[in-house]
Amino acid sequence: MTLHHLPARSGLRAFRWASWPLQVRERPMTVREPESGWWPADPEPGPQSTYLPALTVAVLGEPETRWGIGAVVSRVADLAADDELLVVYESEHRYEPGNCPVVSRLRDYLPRHHVIAVPIARSRQRLYPQDGALVEYFLENGSLPVVVTPASAGHDIAAELASLLHADRVVRVSRTVDGVDVCPVWLRTPADADR
Repeated sequence: MTLHHLPARSGLRAFRWASWPLQVRERPMTVREPESGWWPADPEPGPQSTYLPALTVAVLGEPETRWGIGAVVSRVADLAADDELLVVYESEHRYEPGNCPVVSRLRDYLPRHHVIAVPIARSRQRLYPQDGALVEYFLENGSLPVVVTPASAGHDIAAELASLLHADRVVRVSRTVDGVDVCPVWLRTPADADR
């Protein structure tokens, strides 16, 4: 059955209905491989180029989270996306379960991470061995621990945790007029790794 007729001189063929299934000669499908010159440009990953996640200890205080907590916690969440992260939160108030703004905001920003608060008693100014073991346990199991410390003990506890866990770097997260800064406090060097 012909739908319309074309003049014979046009060189076009008329459209015709075909019976189902359509009987058409199929051409073999051609798959073109990438050019051979591309392969040397992408070297095979070797032991020198393997990426091992670094352990970062991020220290932030309660004054940084009073105004604009979203920006501060967003920057901390960016650190958690790149490295294994431990947050030391210096709180000026007594810790109450379920009432840590950094933990709740990190849970919002990182829904696939297990964010857990590890409070240090206000009366202590140093890290006890069981506290360090608990933080190490959480890190080994893939959690993101937020160690809530008294504001006066934050630096000492962060240093003890960095030493105990062999952290690769310690950073200070601070709020500025321009936004949020992540300032390196300490970075492990190859000489430190030998110790």
